[in-house]
Amino acid sequence: MTQLNTIAFHVVASPETNDHEVEIFVDGKPFIAKHWPDMMGMDPDALLSYSKLAPRDGSHEATVVRCRCGEAGCGSAWVRISGEGDQVIWDSWEGDKGDPPARTLVFARDQYMEALREAVEDHSWETPDRTAARILRPLVDHDAVARNDLEYQWASGRIHDDTLTISLKGPPGCHQILVHLAWNNQSPEEIAHEAAILLKSDPNQWTDLNWHGKKPTPPFDGPAWQR
Repeated sequence: MTQLNTIAFHVVASPETNDHEVEIFVDGKPFIAKHWPDMMGMDPDALLSYSKLAPRDGSHEATVVRCRCGEAGCGSAWVRISGEGDQVIWDSWEGDKGDPPARTLVFARDQYMEALREAVEDHSWETPDRTAARILRPLVDHDAVARNDLEYQWASGRIHDDTLTISLKGPPGCHQILVHLAWNNQSPEEIAHEAAILLKSDPNQWTDLNWHGKKPTPPFDGPAWQR
């Protein structure tokens, strides 16, 4: 009989990278610290979802470890996740550095999915800006954003003090637009709804932003778009 493992996901603050990381525990012991002591867990937004961690009809890969600097592109490790009957399997490790498990990890599907559900639904670790970003995500009118040849990426309150910053992928030649929304005494719910309304408005009317791209001319004509 296969020896089944157990899994748990815990979110902790990471002051060094100004974000959070998902610590993984296998059989009650820190998993990343054991196998990748010089690396760290992924940011919750990059990992904690059913689409990333739940088993699918076929196998898929999920990045679960990143460089200690906070950038997955600087170094990472990923695992193949698959489901077989009442079991979830982690195997075929790839990535940078570290000493990945020598054997396949096999979890009872019920225990695995309950651990994932608890992690996905636990918001007790969130800072106000994390709460605002989570509330904003389903409020974004992607069709309205796309009509301006833009694509929503993320929102964060960690770029500037008292500000919610929204990152957008711009039109060709403009790889990122950062739109800044002053955050005074609004609740996370209020600032999220303000941001959703802003994203549906005419970009030429936006007043506080930065844009980055290869083209020397901005993608819109409003006053704030001039470098």
